[in-house]
Amino acid sequence: MARLSRREARICAVKVLYCADFQKEEDMNEFFELVCSEGEMEYNDFAKSLFMGACEHRTEIDAAIAENAKGWRIDRIAKMSLAVMRVAVYELLCTDTPSSIVINEALEIDKIYDSDDSPAFINGVLNAVAKSKAQE
Repeated sequence: MARLSRREARICAVKVLYCADFQKEEDMNEFFELVCSEGEMEYNDFAKSLFMGACEHRTEIDAAIAENAKGWRIDRIAKMSLAVMRVAVYELLCTDTPSSIVINEALEIDKIYDSDDSPAFINGVLNAVAKSKAQE
């Protein structure tokens, strides 16, 4: 396993999750290993846990995104934006990472890989998800 920063691990998870949207595999564990190997991406346990968690909780994650993406259907959201949000929403709903860190990391990653308009949209959705979770 490689020594990656948490941001690098999140980037890895986002990239593999992005690829998974185009390839419906049965075994996501093998898919993760294959994509990282073929793409010569380093990964660690944190990256893999983010990816696997986002896959395992996809229905719950997509429901949270759809509920908070006012006026947008999931199938209309750009695939990269969706991958970034899925990883972030998984972290928001299923880990103890503070929401401010999760949202900031998601926005910084999105700025690298997505369009100039998407960070504002993603920020709005993730803030709404974080608020909903805090009210529970």
